[in-house]
Amino acid sequence: MIAEADVSTDVKILKADLNNPKHASDIVKIVDLFARDPMGQDEPLDEEVRVDMIAEMKKVPTTMTYIAYASDKALGIVTCFVGFSTFTASKVFKIHDVAVHPDARGMGIGTMMLENIEEEAQEMGCSKITLEVREDNPARRLYEKQDFEYGDPKWYFMTKNLN
Repeated sequence: MIAEADVSTDVKILKADLNNPKHASDIVKIVDLFARDPMGQDEPLDEEVRVDMIAEMKKVPTTMTYIAYASDKALGIVTCFVGFSTFTASKVFKIHDVAVHPDARGMGIGTMMLENIEEEAQEMGCSKITLEVREDNPARRLYEKQDFEYGDPKWYFMTKNLN
């Protein structure tokens, strides 16, 4: 169980070092917790994915993961990739995962991580931040409060599985 932390003073957001064994382990643990959630895939990650995740992330040079820590306890992660927009001729910060430990939800961890991401994207000269969210995910309220919009016209994220 995670004790109530004062988010403003006790929680720090670190840019993960994928070569750091603790960071790597914490990323896998938080993603696995998210995968087990109904908003994830409602089941744990495959063992092969758990083993390969960090090595495969290292192969993508624009990968950035941020970890929220209270002391040495990982409370959440945001994994992003830098892309490019031909419409703005500039970099785009693409949020792939936002995952908060189930025991830390509602404490402001997600807000803190998204505010950190926005600062990072601005410093990098990105024109926008994008993310995808399921229609039934209660985290939509967090994204709306952080001024994420659905777009006009409304955009849909589509998937074609290849394996």
